[in-house]
Amino acid sequence: MKKLTLSLIAVILFTIYALGWGLDELFSQYQSNDQETINADELSPYISLGRYLAKNIDQQSNTQQFVDSWEDTQQLSLTVTSLDEFQLPMSLQQSFNQGEPLMLESDENISIHFILPKHQQVMTLVVERSLVFKGNDKIKITLTLVFYLGIIFILFIWLYPLIRDLQALKRGAKVVGNGDLTHRINMPKRSYITEVQDEFNRMANRIETLVSDNEMLGNAVAHDLRTPLARLRFGIEMLQDTDDHIKRKKYENRMNNDINEMEKLVDVLLCYARLEQNMVAIDKHELNLLSSIHQCVDAFKTPDNNNSWEIEAVSPPYLVLADEKYLNMLINNLLKNAVQYSKSKIKISLEQVDGQVHFSVEDDGVGIPRHKRQDLLKPFCRGSDSNEITGFGMGLAIVDRITQWHNSQLFIDDSLTLGGAKFTVIFSQLAKT
Repeated sequence: MKKLTLSLIAVILFTIYALGWGLDELFSQYQSNDQETINADELSPYISLGRYLAKNIDQQSNTQQFVDSWEDTQQLSLTVTSLDEFQLPMSLQQSFNQGEPLMLESDENISIHFILPKHQQVMTLVVERSLVFKGNDKIKITLTLVFYLGIIFILFIWLYPLIRDLQALKRGAKVVGNGDLTHRINMPKRSYITEVQDEFNRMANRIETLVSDNEMLGNAVAHDLRTPLARLRFGIEMLQDTDDHIKRKKYENRMNNDINEMEKLVDVLLCYARLEQNMVAIDKHELNLLSSIHQCVDAFKTPDNNNSWEIEAVSPPYLVLADEKYLNMLINNLLKNAVQYSKSKIKISLEQVDGQVHFSVEDDGVGIPRHKRQDLLKPFCRGSDSNEITGFGMGLAIVDRITQWHNSQLFIDDSLTLGGAKFTVIFSQLAKT
């Protein structure tokens, strides 16, 4: 909105200055040209009146008495002075003595002088300028109207792109509200409301993701809960039908395992829901990524795990800004995924490139087809051999959410060294060393 405010102020100031200056120049030019026309045309009635009065006054025996009897008005007055007191340059004196009127202008009025040859006097008819230049009021009103209309026109030109973009935003909101969650707004980069557009598109992306995940969660939860529930029901029925202590113990153990599986599923769902709905508090501080990886790898090195581990670290240190709890969750989910799908080898790589830390986990499993990679980031989606792998298919979905919380990126590729899958997380928020 800062761009919008500054643009509006600049347009208003420029419009007022440009229009004001242009109309002022136009009025000044019109006034100077108009004065020349008025001298020749508009003053002709007053010149004729002055000639008539000068002729009649010159025939009077007492010119001053006639002038005194003349009724002065605010816009027209008459005076008589001696010719000796009326000094003129030689260039004007000859034509004036021959009867040509002499016009003199001031800021307030126009004086028209006539010679009275019989009495050797000068009669002066004073005409107020407003009486002569009465057309200027219309010009001023017209130019004022043009000024305001010009401001309105230029502001309309400025507002048109804003109105157009707001209409596009309105249509986009209506389309999304009607259920088309794939619709996005695409405005010109010079738009005043690009920030609003970006926020709207982010909101639409989030709504689409939430709706899609909710649908998938509903379907997957129904499937994953139905199986242990069915086994529980079957176990209860079997318990009711047998008195054999050994069989009852066997059924009870199976029921406990089913209950544990359901608890794990509920825990995973709650964890994912908190991540998805922004219900977690991220406490970022400086962490050594390599140390966190070593701790997590050590936890996976158990007697029943026969995988060989390789950790390759280039150009340390690897200090990132992250929440320790969720960083460990991210690492553990990637390692668990590699353990589940690998045959015997797992490789972990760390590298610092252009101010970013690249954290990769590779395995020697069957790999992931390119067209299925994005689907694996959705909840309850598993690999091609998922029937042989335990779990709920939530690990990578949780990893994806944690990377988003840490303004990082997650990529899925083929492992060039081991032949399986390769997961890479790029951390851009690094601690200052």
